[in-house]
Amino acid sequence: MTLLDALILGVVQGLTEFLPVSSDGHLALAENILGLRASGGLSGLFLDVTVHVATLAAIVIAFRAPIARLGAGLLARERRAWNDLGLYAVASIPAAVAGWLAADQIPHLYRSLHFIGAAFIVMGGVLWSGRGRMGGVRERPNVWEALLIGVGQAAAIAPAISRSGCTITAALWRGMEPLRAAEFSFLLGVPAIAGAALLELGELRSGVLEIGAAPLATAFASAFASGLFAIGLLRRLLRARAFHRFAPYLWALGATTLIVALTRGAP
Repeated sequence: MTLLDALILGVVQGLTEFLPVSSDGHLALAENILGLRASGGLSGLFLDVTVHVATLAAIVIAFRAPIARLGAGLLARERRAWNDLGLYAVASIPAAVAGWLAADQIPHLYRSLHFIGAAFIVMGGVLWSGRGRMGGVRERPNVWEALLIGVGQAAAIAPAISRSGCTITAALWRGMEPLRAAEFSFLLGVPAIAGAALLELGELRSGVLEIGAAPLATAFASAFASGLFAIGLLRRLLRARAFHRFAPYLWALGATTLIVALTRGAP
């Protein structure tokens, strides 16, 4: 893998992890173009882990104030902090269950350009459905609403379904203030991203040997920097009530992906 390959995939991951356009869907397309998985080795797998850790670091930096408040509240045994932790736990359940039930099927979807193209189009519809829901004022969901937001996160185990897009839209449906919806979405993503990285840490050494430290460092740095940029951009778009404007892009990308799949005879 070249440094340019690593730079491109890092930027793609950093931008699309936080913008509501699906990082996994874009990475699947980028990897198809760059051929990173053609050898069947560990390089693509451990590159994914590296850039996900980078985006996790971006979340921690961008949301350090609410994370610090939550931690301080838990240490002080404040009821609100423990209630918030419970909401994150409830919202994490659907993705854990879906990941366990669909673990064998999901890899096949990542190889299907037809599925990826259709999923991009569906994701555009989800974003468009939230265009009239940007006036909410609530700061936190209740238990059942947290579960609904968690279902949105569970849907995003499939490629081209955006985790941030589904969870923020679900929160907007339930009347949450847009920036609070984004905060809940990204803090909810911390356990999911960290868990995925921890599962692969035991094999990371062999991945480093196969890829090389320089491409991994390049991917990490570019994903981290572009992730911070994307979080700032998303906040501005939510303030401007422009969250749904990613929908036309997803529809165009989905249609293009389907056309490519049909002309190539891809699965």
